[in-house]
Amino acid sequence: MGKLVVAGGRTEVSGNGVVVGLGALVLLVVGMVFSFATGAVETLGYESRGIGGNGLTSTKSGYSLGLKTFYFAKHQKFFAEYDSVIQRGSLIVHLYKLGSLPTSDTPYYRKISQSGKGTITFPIQQSGWYRMSFSGSVLGAEPSAGSYDLSYQILWGIR
Repeated sequence: MGKLVVAGGRTEVSGNGVVVGLGALVLLVVGMVFSFATGAVETLGYESRGIGGNGLTSTKSGYSLGLKTFYFAKHQKFFAEYDSVIQRGSLIVHLYKLGSLPTSDTPYYRKISQSGKGTITFPIQQSGWYRMSFSGSVLGAEPSAGSYDLSYQILWGIR
């Protein structure tokens, strides 16, 4: 069995360098959370997707950038600016409190059944940790033969 030989000797990691790096990372995360929580920065994320399915299976393409779980304070407003192309079914925009199941009974649920641009705003009624989700539904403006096919671009954040 052969040996692995690394040219150039040994590599060392300084303890001071690790501490400085971790400190900078913690400061960056705290700064980002403070910026979002105080409203200095509105945008939390952006997603561009094409999705399709039949209620049991689904396909998804595209990308998503940013935070989907965040702490919202009472009286803040979640917003979602969207541009959708709905072939069949509908796009569901849902914000729900962590620890609860996402259902259409919450005040933070919107079904978009027609193509177009728009803005959704949900005033936060109770402080806490929330998660946002974007998904397709077979229920749309017209009978969809049990499937959905749509694409969207959505920018979300807090105000």
